[in-house]
Amino acid sequence: MSSLDLVSLIGLPTSFPVFFPSQLEAYRRSCSAASDTPDEFAVAYMLAAGATSTGGNVTGYASRSWPVRTNVFVAVVDYKGRGKSILADKIFGPLVDHEEVLKALAAAAADEHEENDDEDGGGSRRRSRGEPPAPCVIVNDVTGPAVLELLETSERQLLVSPDELAALFLRGASGSNRQTFCELADGRRRRKYRVGDGGRRKALVAPFVSLLGTIQPDLLSCAYNDRGDDGLIDRILLVGLPGARMPKWPDDADDPTLNREWATAIERLFQIEILAADAVNGRVDVSFTPESIAVFKRFEDELKEVVVSLGIPHEQYGVINKIRGHVVRLALLHRCFRWAAGEFGAEGPLGNVDEADALAARDAAAFFLGRWLIWRPELTPAGTTTRPASIGLFQDPGNDPVLRSLATQASGLQDGLRLVERVVRHLRRREPAAVTWESLVTKGPLAIVPTDDLKAALNWLQDEGLVDLDSRTEAFRLVPLPSRASSRRDAATERGARV
Repeated sequence: MSSLDLVSLIGLPTSFPVFFPSQLEAYRRSCSAASDTPDEFAVAYMLAAGATSTGGNVTGYASRSWPVRTNVFVAVVDYKGRGKSILADKIFGPLVDHEEVLKALAAAAADEHEENDDEDGGGSRRRSRGEPPAPCVIVNDVTGPAVLELLETSERQLLVSPDELAALFLRGASGSNRQTFCELADGRRRRKYRVGDGGRRKALVAPFVSLLGTIQPDLLSCAYNDRGDDGLIDRILLVGLPGARMPKWPDDADDPTLNREWATAIERLFQIEILAADAVNGRVDVSFTPESIAVFKRFEDELKEVVVSLGIPHEQYGVINKIRGHVVRLALLHRCFRWAAGEFGAEGPLGNVDEADALAARDAAAFFLGRWLIWRPELTPAGTTTRPASIGLFQDPGNDPVLRSLATQASGLQDGLRLVERVVRHLRRREPAAVTWESLVTKGPLAIVPTDDLKAALNWLQDEGLVDLDSRTEAFRLVPLPSRASSRRDAATERGARV
């Protein structure tokens, strides 16, 4: 079974769903055709570009204590020489243009300030302190500490876009890079102290950084290894599929009209805190509607079912929290793209994140979950770490052949019990409807389980009287859970019997 077949069986999207407004979706497809790259590659670049352009002055509140912004970390997993540079040049063009505007404004302000210093006799002091870094939008070759320096002059937005992400992922000497980017992904307050600063402390209250880069499949293991997983890979949305594809001559799909639509949308996002009618003092703060929160809660229930039914190791359950954060952030970004496309008027309000935004974000997050399952073997049962041979025993069996045989039997029993647990949770989620055998083995998280093992688990549940089988429809249904009233009566009866 291919990794894509696995994703399909689970019921996750195998291709990126429609996320962008119609004219921007058409632009995405034209970019893919013109660069001969998979559609989802353009998704990565457009998400990063839109998130960076929106910047740190737009905040959505999923709850009173949960502010989110649009910054995203995305990695394109693919081999070199596959046309990704063409995508970057095309999609990031409006960001580069905006960066030149910022530099020109900064240079003019610096010239004016220097003239004033010269008049006051302080020009030499200013020059001796050195020039501050010019404001920028995109940086390519940068370390974690350098990013923190740049954020002091580019606090509204910054896109870190190295050609290869492997350097950031490598452990050892670059461990500080990993820590820095983990914190930047969460937008947490950064306070830096260095002896060389003469005791001067620098604080970044709410740094806003997006990350986009490429990494070759063989190097993806740099993100985590036997020394542990620090969570950096959990913060990154992955695109791309295993396997090589033969290149073809790109289509002549460059459309000036679509190019203008994209450039206009990006420039509007750079000014969203000025143009949006609900902006206050250079900020836009929006809420999530109750309907959107309901979508997120249902999606979280579905995530839990996938995680348990697939048998994902419990130490990886944190992936649910990460996806929860991604889906809320994507919903806010979806709302911003709709505003940028003029859906709410040229200078209309951004408005609150609604159900349509939540549904689009849910589908996008489900797609990224599928890509995680493809590229992260530790999330699937086949890639889990081998269970210690001493499971079920008080001590390690060592070289004793009898104890090793016992440990093997205990491990087999444990695997069987866990499969029964997955079956029970799967059936319980579908109550009160019955589930047919055919649906179990053809679609959903249990479709990857060998049929003999699945039959054994269901037979055990039947033998224990915990599952009812309708022989006519071959449908299974768990015995109903007792109501609270009946549970209280049973408890009272038991207490009376003990007395």
